[in-house]
Amino acid sequence: MRKWAILVVSLILSFPLWQCANQTTPMGGPKDTIPPKLIKSNPEHKQKNFDGKTVDVTFDEYVTLFNAKDEILISPQVGKEVDFKFKKNTVSITPKAGWQDSTTYTIAFREGVKDLTEGNPPVNLRLAFSTGPNIDSSSIVGKVRFALTEKIPDKITVAIYQADTFDIFEHTPTYFTITDKKGKFSLENIKDGTYRIYAFDDKNKNLKVESRSERFGFLSQSIDLHGKSDSLTIPLVTLDTRPPKLNSTRNSGLFTRFAFNKAVNDYDLTADTNDSIIHSYGANQSEVILYNPKNIVDSISVTLHAVDSVLQPIDTIIYIKSVESNFIPEDFQVKGGKLTYDFAKSQLQYSWTFNKPLTEINYDSIIIKTDSSLTIPTTIRDFRYEPIHKKLQLNKDIHKDTLFKNTKFKTELYLGQGAFLSIESDSSKQNAIPIPLVEASQAGTLLVETQTKEPHYIIQLLTSGGELIQEVRDKAKYSFNFLSPQNYKIRVVIDTNNNGKWDAGNIFKNEEPEHISFYITQDKKYEVPIRANWELGPLMLIF
Repeated sequence: MRKWAILVVSLILSFPLWQCANQTTPMGGPKDTIPPKLIKSNPEHKQKNFDGKTVDVTFDEYVTLFNAKDEILISPQVGKEVDFKFKKNTVSITPKAGWQDSTTYTIAFREGVKDLTEGNPPVNLRLAFSTGPNIDSSSIVGKVRFALTEKIPDKITVAIYQADTFDIFEHTPTYFTITDKKGKFSLENIKDGTYRIYAFDDKNKNLKVESRSERFGFLSQSIDLHGKSDSLTIPLVTLDTRPPKLNSTRNSGLFTRFAFNKAVNDYDLTADTNDSIIHSYGANQSEVILYNPKNIVDSISVTLHAVDSVLQPIDTIIYIKSVESNFIPEDFQVKGGKLTYDFAKSQLQYSWTFNKPLTEINYDSIIIKTDSSLTIPTTIRDFRYEPIHKKLQLNKDIHKDTLFKNTKFKTELYLGQGAFLSIESDSSKQNAIPIPLVEASQAGTLLVETQTKEPHYIIQLLTSGGELIQEVRDKAKYSFNFLSPQNYKIRVVIDTNNNGKWDAGNIFKNEEPEHISFYITQDKKYEVPIRANWELGPLMLIF
């Protein structure tokens, strides 16, 4: 009796558990590495005149859904409300708004469906069908890359549109897909026509470009699609295209701070006063600081004009009054850059940045010590000061034999006390920057040659981490000398507008970023090694 009672209780307890049972992964046995295979679908692939409400796909094993709303891509769009269901080995897809008449649809399943045992997704599963008598067959194939680096972005949305009034920042596309891990994309079964294409990192999944936080790119030329269009490459850039605006103006007595909603590329500031005015960027380029004139009787009118990275302007007039200052000044900060010696130009190069504008540079206090008793002076001609950036650049022409005349002495760039004086009467401290001796036996040489029809280009030598070491413009043959032993990358910028720098483009003017190419070795690597007392090349740069 006791055993029977226990059995009855066990059956009673297990009955509701059986009714609520879910699909679960079987335990034990060898690991399943085979992805699920499609055995049938309704509609069938490339079927015409489909009039059902639900698409059903059936596999050869039990499956489950994984992040279906993001992973299963339906193009053209069918609205945000789509019902995804699975039962055993069948997945059902039902858009609430239904399927439009006489329309060709493509469903890319990506990783939205996986087998129940090991989570293997089907390989490149796509289903195309039409609700009308014809099925569209044109396609677009290409890849997406970062504009400035050789790295490949993953899961980038690629979209196309036709309307002239379409705005990638406001509207959602009809056709879209997502790149794979190699940056490649394919849009298939598209209706013939003329399209514009763009790509973006759709972080918030709203199918709109949020330029403040999302990289994006586009092609300036439209695509006249009749069949297959391939070999397209879309470069991604980071550009904040929001209209610039002045967020706040704050007068501390000593200076007035103008804060913008974003960084501005350039600005101009004028005041209706006879006194000279000093101004600069603040801690970054999203603010401008005006040091208030000392003789403000009533108020002064300040006109501020600025433009952002895509040349959107902002113009404003501010009236500044004299206020009592309780401002506690910051310490004067002098930050040095990287000291380099350009052997090709025989030039010593160094830069400083400051947290306050300079009012005086004492050139007599900046010297180069090559011996305990021998110094080389600097003059005003050796420096370039950028007041709005608070940056000072030293380019001192000096032969290496003079610079390293005494190899036993630690050559240094020496700054005496008070070499720099700020607008707040701070003076800089004494400092010495060692100039490392680079001997030919400890350095390497890299030779490059170009084959191109481009009239203007920039060849850049980078470290493996992407730091710019040297660059040269419009040279068919060039030798990078006295390189420290390490791995390097070679980047070529097509300088379309011949302004000596890379430009990120302007979507409002339909201007793409200037094209960039990287040198790739025969074994598909981007880095080339340089060893001590070693000459490499010439490497052929064909672009």
